[in-house]
This record gives sequence, structure tokens and C-alpha cells, in this order.
Amino acid sequence: MKTFTLLIAILFAICLNNNYAQNAWKKKADFGGTARDVAVGFSIGSKGYLGTGSDGVSGTKDFWEYDPATNTWTQKADFGGTARYGSVGFSIGDKGYLGTGLGPSGITKDFWEYNPATNSWTRKADFGGGIRHYAVGFSIGSKGYIGTGNDAFSSYSKDFWEYDPAADTWTRKADFGGVARLQAVGFSIGGKGYLGTGVTQGGLSNDFWEYDPDANTWTSKTDFGGTARFNARGFSIGSKGYLGTGSGFQKDFWEYDPESNTWTRKADFGGAARWGTVGFSIGSKGYVGTGYSGSYYKDFWEYTPENACLAPTGMKVQDISDTAAGLKWEVSVADVLHVRVRYRVAGSTAWTIKNKNGAKPTVHIDGLTPNTTYQWQTRSFCAADTSGWVEGPDFTTTASFASTTSAITSSKLPGNIHVQITPNPNKGDFTIQLQLPSKAAITTFALYNNMGEKIWQQDAGKMSGQVSRDIALESKLSTGVYILMIQHGDSRLIQKVMVTE
Repeated sequence: MKTFTLLIAILFAICLNNNYAQNAWKKKADFGGTARDVAVGFSIGSKGYLGTGSDGVSGTKDFWEYDPATNTWTQKADFGGTARYGSVGFSIGDKGYLGTGLGPSGITKDFWEYNPATNSWTRKADFGGGIRHYAVGFSIGSKGYIGTGNDAFSSYSKDFWEYDPAADTWTRKADFGGVARLQAVGFSIGGKGYLGTGVTQGGLSNDFWEYDPDANTWTSKTDFGGTARFNARGFSIGSKGYLGTGSGFQKDFWEYDPESNTWTRKADFGGAARWGTVGFSIGSKGYVGTGYSGSYYKDFWEYTPENACLAPTGMKVQDISDTAAGLKWEVSVADVLHVRVRYRVAGSTAWTIKNKNGAKPTVHIDGLTPNTTYQWQTRSFCAADTSGWVEGPDFTTTASFASTTSAITSSKLPGNIHVQITPNPNKGDFTIQLQLPSKAAITTFALYNNMGEKIWQQDAGKMSGQVSRDIALESKLSTGVYILMIQHGDSRLIQKVMVTE
């Protein structure tokens, strides 16, 4: 009987622990800097970052890194601009971005990039909309977005701008779909952005809007489930968005499902009711901290949602050829059943879809058009949920491999492969003709000089059948004998290339 009672107690404790672990808040180490509100927070990889804000005396510029694995804060290089509050921040890839806000000389428009690898700040192109305070910012794929806010203490804005870090340029997009406002909330889920709440010239708002970057359009969605407010905080985890705290010193916390366009109230924020918090997500957890409600806070809390299905991360493209490419990603959780991949020619609307077992985070796509730029996205499918779409980096196929119908007369080489180089001798411009097995394999060309030094390499991706590749290296080669190494799968072929004047 005692054994049975003990077993029941253990099972009951396990149930309590599981219930606590889902839809629950847990207090973490206090923020490492001084207590403050209206700071900036974002995550890069497995770390969170928090900085700037108002401590009640002035704006700040210190910047801190949070490591959830060790539950510790580490001070990093101060923000590169002046001290400020009411700024905007987001991350794109392995970089963070922070700008705008109210500084000692007034409202600002400068914009900065943070590199955690070097712990350094670099000034980038000023925000395209001019000086701005209490705007909204988020990222979608490889682009960042900033909009709304105010450019003077009595004005309200609704313009919306896209930032391209590769070109370091701002492009104005369609104005926000609702009325002009400031101190709203913004976040992204998959390939869409979301913006809502805030204060307008007509008062507080709880409307909520979706931005589609492909169509450059705004669509009104179901109003935020809580009361109208400003200075709230939001973030996304998997395929869901989360929004809570805010003016009136609120602590309610809500989940938004874009698939059903519905709001569901979740466990209240674990700390005291407040506004001006910082929020971001790392993996399957959300984090909210700092803020103000009569006094400034520095406590920091972790939120665990129910059955979060995390999107793939670390998207890469490899083995690009004229008609094929390898797509690769990382899966963060073990309960991902499979990953769906879709790709299309850049600018088109029709997607080609492939599914891949979650345990095998790579897929080979072929049948592509040579010398063409492609876009691709992935999403996770779990037992109880689905993540949003996440964009991988664009890639461009190589120039066409010219097919040859003429027989290649060279002798047979290992791996049932024939190769011929014409002309040979040459002046550094030549054609490699190959007769390959019908089963495609990754192929690489490399050229070595007579000292054994590699002077040129080209990764051709997966190849099969009869193909040829034109090589133009005249400006790079001097007279002499070179060794061409062709790696096709497990077969390695070596041919001499004679270069003359």
C-alpha cells in the first residue's frame, strides 16, 4: 500500500511539473545593467541582447548579452551611437541592428549594426524615414522593417520602410494599414510581419495588422484580445505570436495564431504589472523583462509556451550548378516530424514543394534554369503544431552546361567516366567534355601548377550524363604544364593541361 501511495505521489508531482513547464513563467537572473524601461532587445542565435533605455535620470547606451544556457548576463561593447530610449532593434542572420530613438540632442535617425563575433558596432545608412521615436521594428528573412512612431513630440507617423543589409539601403514600402501611431508592437511570424496596438491621435488602439512583403500589402486581422494599450511588448515563437504588458500597467499575456486568426489568453506575465518592457525569443522560449510601473524594474522572466514547433534555422545553400543546388538547414527540437521546403524563381508566385524527414536536414533540388536567381523557404511540422515559413538565402544557378551529342574519344577512366580537354595545348581557354554515369554525383574541378599549388577551383554541383564546361583562365595562367583534377563522387581523375603563348 505504501508503494502504491508513493507511486501516486510521484506521478502527481510529475503532472504538476509538466503543467508548470507548459504555458508558464519562470524568473531568471536579473538584467545585468541598471533598472530601466523602453529599452531595446533582440536575439541572435542562442543569445539575447538588451541595451539602451531610460533609467529615470537619462538615456543609456550600455549593452548586455544574455546566455540562457548559463542564465548569466555579460556586458558587451556600449551601443555605438549616443545614449537614448524609445529606439528600435531587430536581428538579421548573425547581426543585430539598433537605431532611432530620443537622445540628448533630440530625436535621432542614425542606425547601427552589432557584430557579436567581434563585439563591435558599425554605423550604417540612416533610417530612411528621417528622425523617429517610439517606432516599431522587426525582420522578415534577410530584410529589416521600421515604421510608425513620431518625428516630433506632437506628430504621429504611418510610413513603413525596408532595410537591405547587403546593400545598406532603405526603401519605402506601402504605408502601415491602420491609422498613424506610436508605441505600437511589432513582430514577425514566418514570412509575414505583424503590427498593432499603440496610441493614436484618437486615443489607445487594439487593432492588429499583417504585412506581406511579397505583395507589399497590409491586411487587417482580428483585434488584439486584450484591452487597447500602448508600450506593450511582443515576440514570436514557432508559428505563434505573443503580446502582453503595456500601458495602464498591465500583465495579461496573449497568444496569436495566424492560421486561425485568433487570440487566446495565456498565463499572465510572471512579474509585476508594467509597461515599457523588453521582449524577445530564443529557440522555444520567450523572455520579458525590465519596464516601469511607478518604479523601474530589472527583473527578467522566461516563458515556456505549449507545444511550440520551432522553425528550421541555419539555412545554407551548397553545391550550386547550372540546374541543381543543395539546400541545408538545422532542426532545433527532436519532435519535428518533417520539414517542408518550397522554392521558386525570384519574383514569381508559383512554388515547388518538397518534404524532408526532420532527421535529414538537407535536400537536393534539380531541374532548375541556368543563370537564374531562386528564393526558398522552410517550415517545421511537429505532432501538435506547425512553424511559420522561414526564408533561406537567395541563390543563383551557374551558366549553362552545354550538352554534347558527339562521342568523346578519350580512353575510359576509373568510375566508368570518359574525359576530354579541347584544345590541348591551349592559351588558358579550354573545354572539359565529360561522359559521366547516369547517377548524379557532386563534381568539382581544380587546377594545380607545377609546384602543386591550387590556383583555381569550381564547384559544379551534381552532374551526370554527357556534359561540357567551358573554362576561361587566359588572364590567370602563364605558359607551362598544369594538372586538372576532376572529383566526381568517389572518383578522382587527373589530366594534364598544356598552356602555350
